[in-house]
Amino acid sequence: MEKLLQLDNVTAGYDNGIVLRDVSMTVQDQDFIGVIGPNGGGKTTLIKLILGLIKPISGTVQRFDKQEGSFIGYLPQQSQIDRKFPITVQDIVLSGLMSAGGMLNRYSAKDKNQASDLLTQMGIGHLARRTAAELSGGQLQRVFICRALISSPKLLILDEPNTFVDNRFEHEMYELLQQFNERMAIMIISHDVGTISYFVKTIACVNTYLHYHPSNIITEEQLAGYNCPLQIITHGDVPHTVLQKHDHSHDHDHDHGAVSTHETGHKHD
Repeated sequence: MEKLLQLDNVTAGYDNGIVLRDVSMTVQDQDFIGVIGPNGGGKTTLIKLILGLIKPISGTVQRFDKQEGSFIGYLPQQSQIDRKFPITVQDIVLSGLMSAGGMLNRYSAKDKNQASDLLTQMGIGHLARRTAAELSGGQLQRVFICRALISSPKLLILDEPNTFVDNRFEHEMYELLQQFNERMAIMIISHDVGTISYFVKTIACVNTYLHYHPSNIITEEQLAGYNCPLQIITHGDVPHTVLQKHDHSHDHDHDHGAVSTHETGHKHD
């Protein structure tokens, strides 16, 4: 498998202190990683490091970008747009190509067809000519997902993608992400552990340190050394497990985890 991204012994933070410490992580093509952890544990800082928005205090972040155009597609937790601005749904999606050298209103027929195909896959193809002001929150979130996908990135990062999405489309969305995963790696940040544990291949818990689990099923025993205060894990027909907060005193006895995600505990029937 092709290596896309590697973090080696990365420590990062801000003026008010360290947020991530000694994080090592490798992302390969077709990985599907669920990133979980408490608020303030460092999930957002991890994304900023990967996107190159901040630099580590120590350690290295390497992106193995061998293609032209966009390497990473990103859906932020809160996507902002002026709903009063008269831009169509199709143009919002196409704006995701601007970082790959595109210019608004100068897109090719191929680009427009790709935008149309994505909107159709997301169930909103009939809204292509509508403006943002005419969409519900859930519809607009689907548009933003299309915008993150339009550049055909090698790595797609989604921060709480089920925000504003109704329950029916949420399941469809994850099934679509599984299809996209055949041609790109996906990293999804979510508090909805029960849902993502069914769809992802592996799980990384971020709480100052990064603990990597090479499966989509986590038991209480397997989390015994992790400092990741999860409450409930559900996975298909597996009964939910209540997990206690775990002692962090054994941090340095655990490998903080190079991610190699192709031996998994899938239960995808």
